[in-house]
Amino acid sequence: MVRTIWPRRRSLRLAVGGFDLRDDAAHWVVLTGAVHAADSVCCAEYLALPEGCVTQGQLVQPQVLGLWFKDWLHGRDLHIDALYVAVPDAEVVRGTLRLSSDLQADDVAFQMAAELQAAPDAPAVCWDYAADDRVLHASPVMPAPEPDITSASDPRMYAWATAPRARVDAWQQFALAAGLRVSAVMPRDDAQALTQHSALMAQLSPAHAGLALQYDVALGLALGAWHGAGFNFLPHRAMQQQALRRHWWQRMTVGTLSGALVAVGVAVWMSHMAASLRDEIGDMAAAEQVLKQARSAQKEAQAELADAQALGQWLHGQALVQPHTLQWSRVLAQHSQGLWVSEVNQQQAHWQLKGEALSAAQAQHLAQQLKGLDIWAQAPELRHLELTAPKSAVGLSVWHFRIEADLKVGV
Repeated sequence: MVRTIWPRRRSLRLAVGGFDLRDDAAHWVVLTGAVHAADSVCCAEYLALPEGCVTQGQLVQPQVLGLWFKDWLHGRDLHIDALYVAVPDAEVVRGTLRLSSDLQADDVAFQMAAELQAAPDAPAVCWDYAADDRVLHASPVMPAPEPDITSASDPRMYAWATAPRARVDAWQQFALAAGLRVSAVMPRDDAQALTQHSALMAQLSPAHAGLALQYDVALGLALGAWHGAGFNFLPHRAMQQQALRRHWWQRMTVGTLSGALVAVGVAVWMSHMAASLRDEIGDMAAAEQVLKQARSAQKEAQAELADAQALGQWLHGQALVQPHTLQWSRVLAQHSQGLWVSEVNQQQAHWQLKGEALSAAQAQHLAQQLKGLDIWAQAPELRHLELTAPKSAVGLSVWHFRIEADLKVGV
């Protein structure tokens, strides 16, 4: 049975859809509201899906289903700003990891990548993490072994979760075919727990809330746009950084062009003033002084423009180096067994890695793996390899190593 409530259109409002797959059907809930809270249920329906697109609650033909859903939305004149979907909890693996509390966000992400990266012969996974106090307490967390990390500062607990990359890719293909922007791929239990959030539900009228609660998971997915997903298996951190960089580049370009136009305008205006003074008072000395000032202002404007262009070139070079850096960081994450990386330094294109290994062969193997990448201007070299005796009788001897290389720039 289809039950639909159509609100009057209002400006500056969000329309967010929660799409929950079932055996051969789907639950679909659309919430609308201002940026700070959802206040209305636009749509709450049971959708019978085309045959063959879904098998046992999994997308089999995501592109076909996406095109069908695009036509379905168009036929009902529904415009969705963001789409939230779920992964079955049977495919979600959860755990906790204790790390030092003084780590920066990039360091935490690097450590998580090293711990959660799937083995080469295992199916690829997508993962996300959060500080343990930010994760929904209603979500079941499987206990996992915690590494013994010794730090001068108090450790901090992080919760993590992984899901098969194939499931996340299928949802992205579905959204692309449907012409929608998928904002989060969440565990189903996390979405269902959001319907127990009294502050979120209080914003909806009792009649609307009662209608939408028939499709509790889809409702929780849509509420995630205002509460935030406990775990989001999309690379949302990288997407946010990319959006910030793009916004910065836009502002930089507009500022540079504006500065150039202002400089030209000032130069033209000053030249016009010099000509006017020369015509009116016939004082060549005064006219030359004004012209000199105009030229000085023009030179200053040109110097500012040159500085802005130099900064843009430097940022462009950094953007070229960054993909290379990501390649070798992935190699480090995949070969972390038996190795411990203590320090990573990068100055422009020069890269240096320090750490410890249980054997010299492991350090040399890591260097050979890094040499296989095509990102080096100067291939990695094992500059230092030294065996250090243990400080106690029960410890193991370890090899301290240092690897250095230069990344390609401008390629």
